[in-house]
Amino acid sequence: MPASSANVPATIETARLVLRPFTLDDVPAYAAIRAKPEVMRFFPKADEAPEVGAMRVIAHFMGHWRDPGYGPWAAVEKASGRLLGHLGLRYMPEFGETEILYILDSTVWRRGLATEGAAAARDHAFDRLGLDRVMAIALPQNVASTGVMAKIGMKFERMTTYKGLAVAYYALDKAGRRTA
Repeated sequence: MPASSANVPATIETARLVLRPFTLDDVPAYAAIRAKPEVMRFFPKADEAPEVGAMRVIAHFMGHWRDPGYGPWAAVEKASGRLLGHLGLRYMPEFGETEILYILDSTVWRRGLATEGAAAARDHAFDRLGLDRVMAIALPQNVASTGVMAKIGMKFERMTTYKGLAVAYYALDKAGRRTA
């Protein structure tokens, strides 16, 4: 597992996004995003109310900031201050690597925000956290997600299984990084 990064700033900004740790105040807006079928189309179905799922996921994300010292951010639109979803880094013990992950509200799809934020997460992982490698997984039919992975320089490595689902596994080594 990567070393803790307690001295690394927890909030970063891109041209159009503020990426900051979640707070419990984000639960209602995040639940509204996760309640949209198109947003959750490529994720396992949950038998819980959107608010319960949002609270569970946010609590999980908040735990990452304690250990390993980084985690998924709340992705906030700079111009409006509106929560757009999550984006960031998560250590995956199942793979022994750090994942770049993202879910954004369907109202902002096809604007390059996922790529902008994922590139910032990649750079944060390599430049601030000192990681040597990042990975990402997605269902192969989620071409928007695998497209983001490719745009930030990740390469398809293999098909694998995660939580019983066949997923495409992409990765990028620090030495092979290029900017998006």
